[in-house]
Amino acid sequence: MTPTIDRDDLIAAAEALVAADGELNEQEVKMLRILIESVEESEENSFSLNETEAIFRTITESDGETSFEETSFIRNFIEANFDNHQENREEDNVIDATNSTSATEGLNLVSTDELEIDGDPHIWVRNLDLHYGSVQTLFEVSVPIEKNAVTALIGPSGCGKSTLLRCLNRMNDLIPICKIDGEISFEGEDIQRRTTDLVTLRRRIGMVFQKPNPFPKSVYDNVAYGVRLHYKPSRRRLNEIVENSLKRAAIWEEVSDRLHELGTSLSGGQQQRLCIARTIAVEPDIILMDEPCSALDPIATAKIEELILELKKHFTVVIVTHSMSQAQRVSDYTGFMYLGRMAEFGKTEQIFSNPNNELTRRYISGRFG
Repeated sequence: MTPTIDRDDLIAAAEALVAADGELNEQEVKMLRILIESVEESEENSFSLNETEAIFRTITESDGETSFEETSFIRNFIEANFDNHQENREEDNVIDATNSTSATEGLNLVSTDELEIDGDPHIWVRNLDLHYGSVQTLFEVSVPIEKNAVTALIGPSGCGKSTLLRCLNRMNDLIPICKIDGEISFEGEDIQRRTTDLVTLRRRIGMVFQKPNPFPKSVYDNVAYGVRLHYKPSRRRLNEIVENSLKRAAIWEEVSDRLHELGTSLSGGQQQRLCIARTIAVEPDIILMDEPCSALDPIATAKIEELILELKKHFTVVIVTHSMSQAQRVSDYTGFMYLGRMAEFGKTEQIFSNPNNELTRRYISGRFG
């Protein structure tokens, strides 16, 4: 019998796909709405593999590009909901098991008791599991995040770094089929509780995304928007907050005479620093950064890295990066993730000079694979 997927499950998966890369792209969201309307109006209650792949492809290609996270999500979803139900898969299953054993060879996971930091933990993640539907992407992840320090998450693409990052301010709640087990303690309170005020949580734990995403507003209004949303400052006080935030984001000198120009008119590096200023303006405790320099040139990257070192004097910073040199330059602690697991965690100097895990050693030396 040819495997199919129910209409409701397909819609939930399509919604999760749009958020898979951590960004709500306007074109993808628009296409998602069109496809949902089409699926809901259809007389079909179930959809085949080809139909599902066509819907996913239409969504991801609507903005002209397909991210690695989207591709990984589709592959994992198809494997979990179609491949596992096909007949005559015994030989493939044997091969998959062999590959899985080979891939995890030398992976000695750290226990919660082995995770140590010098200062006070701002966030403690303990035994975190995460599923997208029937697909598990995080496995018993534990990591302490020290206050007023920079913690870097490194690892190969698709290993769960960005997924873990989005757990820290519950952005994965935006994905209907996402299920999380475990504890995330922020200043002694478990943010996983149903009573958690998500608006307040996301103000206190801000996010800077991989691609600069300034609002289609003026430079001034980009920074002021969140402040107006959370507080009711006077005009004079708002002016002070905007100026101070832009200065702390090391961009004031470049935009002080351009405050009423569109934020989207700035260069890529300036846009990213504007987004950081926007995050700073609402007085967060923690700043999460998901590959903040991946779309920037070396000069803009250097400015962001200098800014990160300055920010940790006032904020706790968690950064996801593929750049080994960047992790070494800016972070105090580094966690190496592999296949959805925290393979090794420790002080950055120790991780890069004398890692305990063979997989970590191979990854940071460029001999991974």
